[in-house]
Amino acid sequence: MSDVKSDLMPTAPRQSNGAAASGAPVSGAPASVAPASVKVIDFRRYRLARLINDASVQQGELARMMRASADERAQLAQALQGAQRHLATIADSYGHLLTRLAREKDFRTACQEAAELDDLEEMIRRRDALASELMDIRRAARRGCLDLTTACDRQG
Repeated sequence: MSDVKSDLMPTAPRQSNGAAASGAPVSGAPASVAPASVKVIDFRRYRLARLINDASVQQGELARMMRASADERAQLAQALQGAQRHLATIADSYGHLLTRLAREKDFRTACQEAAELDDLEEMIRRRDALASELMDIRRAARRGCLDLTTACDRQG
């Protein structure tokens, strides 16, 4: 039974100074009994916990960066939509301007043709018709400018 008892007894840590080789007891207390304030730390678990914590911090930073990126993309999309509306308004105005210029060119050509006629009554009739058309062109241009001004005020 003494052999079994010696197997159950905890072993003392080995010392390099030769005290263990002489067979002298190292201390009065068994080596496995530690004071209550000392905790044993498994370094593998500690490293794993640190890695998990670091990954959590990095994941939080990544989520913050992704939210900031999404906000920037939303702002950029709004700016692009505003620019697109503005460009569409400019294109509309340009189209109206080209139409007006074409009509005014036709008016000048018609005036020249009327001046080349020798018939005074035909010249007066054409002049009156062309003057009326010119007034219509100018009224339409003013309405277009007012509409354009109103559209620009709404966007601004």
